[in-house]
Amino acid sequence: MRISRYILTSLIEVFLGTLAVLYGVMFIIQWIRVGSLISLKDLDLLLMAMVPMSVFVIPMALIFSTLMVLERLSSESEIIAMKACGVRSRTIYAPVMVLSLVAMLLHGFISTYLGPWSMKTIQTRLLKEAPQKAIAFLKEREFDDTFKNIIVYVESVNQKKRKFTGVFIETSGKEHAVITSEKGSIDVVPGAVMMKLKNGSMFMSTKTVDRYITFDEYVFSLEADVSNQFQIRSYDTATQPEFGQMIRKDPRPKWIKEYHNRISFPVLNLILGLMGISFGIVKPRSPKFTGFIVGLSTIVGYYLVFVLSDRMVKGHLVDPVLAAWTPNAVFCVVLAIVWLSRRFTFSEGGT
Repeated sequence: MRISRYILTSLIEVFLGTLAVLYGVMFIIQWIRVGSLISLKDLDLLLMAMVPMSVFVIPMALIFSTLMVLERLSSESEIIAMKACGVRSRTIYAPVMVLSLVAMLLHGFISTYLGPWSMKTIQTRLLKEAPQKAIAFLKEREFDDTFKNIIVYVESVNQKKRKFTGVFIETSGKEHAVITSEKGSIDVVPGAVMMKLKNGSMFMSTKTVDRYITFDEYVFSLEADVSNQFQIRSYDTATQPEFGQMIRKDPRPKWIKEYHNRISFPVLNLILGLMGISFGIVKPRSPKFTGFIVGLSTIVGYYLVFVLSDRMVKGHLVDPVLAAWTPNAVFCVVLAIVWLSRRFTFSEGGT
C-alpha cells in the first residue's frame, strides 16, 4: 500500500507540474492571438478558453508524467528493489491506471459538457461586447475577415481615436463590391457598429449590371463574427445531448465524427497509461530522456493518425464513427505488438 501511495504521489506531482507548464504555454498563445480584443476585466474569458484546451493538455500531461516517473524509478533501480522485496507488478502499475482513469473521466466531462459551456459563455460575452471592441479587430496591413461578408485591409489604425487610413474592402453576398478610400472611422451607435469612409470609390457588380461610383462619404453597418477570433465552430458550444439533436437534424459526416471524438478521445488516456507502463520501465543504464522522446513520438503519432482519419472522412472514404475510433485502435495494435514481442523475447531468453 505504501509503495502504491509513493508512486501515485510522484505521478500526481509531475502530472500537476506538467499541466501548469502546458497551460502556461497555451495561455501565452491565446493572449498573443486575442489580446487586442480583451481588457483586464475580461481576463476570465482567457481563463475560460483554457477549459476546452484541456482535452489536449490532459493526455499530454498524463503520458509525460507516467513516462518520466517510471523512467526515474527504473534508472535509480527502485523498480528492481521493489521487485526484489516481493512487490508485485500490479502494485507498481495500479497507480498509473488510477491516474489514467481519473484523467479519462475528467477529460470526458470537459469534452461533453464543461468545454461547450465555457465556449458558449465566451461567445455570448463577445457578442454582447462586440460593438465596443470592433476597432480592435482591425490590424494594420493584414486582410481581416472578422466582419461578416466583408474582407478589410487598412494601412494604419489609431485604436484610441477609432480611425484608420488606406482602406480596401471587398464584400460578398448578393452584390460583389470593391471599395477603396483614403480614410475612415468606426462609430458605435445603439445596437450597431457603423463604418464611415471618406474620399473613396466603389465598384459594384451584379448579374445584370456593373457600376463604378466615387463618394465623399459612405456609411454602412458592420456585423462582427467574434466566434472566428476564438475559432468557435457551431457545434463547439453544444453539449453532447444538444450536439446529438443537431446531428439528427443535419447528419453531416464531420459532425458525426466530432460527436464520437468526444467519447473516443477521453478513452485515449487509458491507452496512454498502458503505453507509459510499457515504455516507462527501462534498464537502469538506459539513455536519459527516453521517456520524453517516447512521449513526444506518441503525441505526434496520434495526431498524424487523427488527421489522416479526418481527411478520409472528408473524402467520404471511411465511416465517420469508425474514423473517430481509428487512432485508439491503431495504438491498441501497437501495444499488442509490443507486449507480444517482449513476451516472445522473454520466452526465448528463458529457453
